[in-house]
Amino acid sequence: MAVPGIPIKEIEAQDDSSRMEFVRNVIFERAVDLFLEKGFRGTSMNQIAQACGVSKPALYHYFRNKSHLLETLYDLVTREFFENMERLARTSGSPLERMRKLVLTQTEYNIANGKFLTVFWRERREFDEDSRQNLARKERAFEVLIVGIIDEGGEAGEFTVRDSHVAAMGILGMLSTAHRWAPYVGASADEIAVSLSDLIINGLRAGDR
Repeated sequence: MAVPGIPIKEIEAQDDSSRMEFVRNVIFERAVDLFLEKGFRGTSMNQIAQACGVSKPALYHYFRNKSHLLETLYDLVTREFFENMERLARTSGSPLERMRKLVLTQTEYNIANGKFLTVFWRERREFDEDSRQNLARKERAFEVLIVGIIDEGGEAGEFTVRDSHVAAMGILGMLSTAHRWAPYVGASADEIAVSLSDLIINGLRAGDR
């Protein structure tokens, strides 16, 4: 989620809504950089404020605390993703076609948001209880979508899978790590997404077992 690297004070002339969105994006990006470098607990609100060029009270105008900042960022980054995944899962097309689209979309999303996801997987324990429960509900709902497509593929004769839930968890586990190794394989995000979709579809495809 890249934002221009200019001091926040230089955008004060913008209208209120544009200014607020820009400021929040700058805070998100620079907070993530600090969380990567120092860890969540090793980063103070004062350090975040200094990195953003705002006062500490100004930072608290946007976020109650560090946990609220991280939770808000998670919601911002993932809301559209989960909505898109649900739409893809429920569109017309064969189970094989929908699975391929889901794998392509998630792989590209994970790579594009690699910096945030690195922080998220390392620091998700810092969410409060309500946020952790909400996160768990989203994850379970996403797993159900994947299992459902695999089951549909089995019924249509496109997939042959012994246990659709195990297969779904294996697929999601594979995709969830793409952002970690993608920078080291010498391939673009699109190329990686296609390679993973081929691997997964070939693993699911019906055939002799």
